[in-house]
Amino acid sequence: LSGDGSAGLLGMPRDSYMSVPGMWRMKITNSLALGGVDATMAALREVTGLPLEGYVLTGFSGFESLTDSVLGGVEVEVPFAINDRWAKADLSAGLQILDGFDALAFARARKTVPGGDFTRSEHQGVILIGAVKGGRAMGVGSIPALLEAAEPYLMTDLTPEQLLTFSTLAIESDLDDLESIVVPGSLGTAGSASVVYLGGGATALFEDLADGKID
Repeated sequence: LSGDGSAGLLGMPRDSYMSVPGMWRMKITNSLALGGVDATMAALREVTGLPLEGYVLTGFSGFESLTDSVLGGVEVEVPFAINDRWAKADLSAGLQILDGFDALAFARARKTVPGGDFTRSEHQGVILIGAVKGGRAMGVGSIPALLEAAEPYLMTDLTPEQLLTFSTLAIESDLDDLESIVVPGSLGTAGSASVVYLGGGATALFEDLADGKID
């Protein structure tokens, strides 16, 4: 968030392969399991060069509860029909309101969608923007109650004041012009694991995002 009404959303593929300070090279998703949130944030700060101010973390059940109990569903444009038994996704194309179960499936589908991990990250951005638009429809005055309702389903190192400020700025941002981009890269392997190697355009995107928006 730039603070002047502009914003940017940058997705990092879950399988991105990078150095984790104090550990070794691994998928960014593995850094959370093996080193905790601090390891993940250290790796992301190092690879992006950005002063990332904090994190908000949830799990699968928390994601569903946030979507259902806090937002009452999230409206998204599903770009194409998705049938993915691994993600438990059975979705038709088009604009629709997804409940927690289907929103999670949409955010997880990878094996049967073109683009794999990159498309999965793109869909996660779609969910996030839809959630912010849902909050905007409720109005800025609803933010304290929404944050209170969301609290049981989240872990964060942000203070209540920071969360309130961030949520307000997000809702008041120009969401229709918000650029949502997934970091480019290429599929490869590391040992027997399938990984994503970040592409040469990643550094330029990180530098672009330094002012809180993507141009």
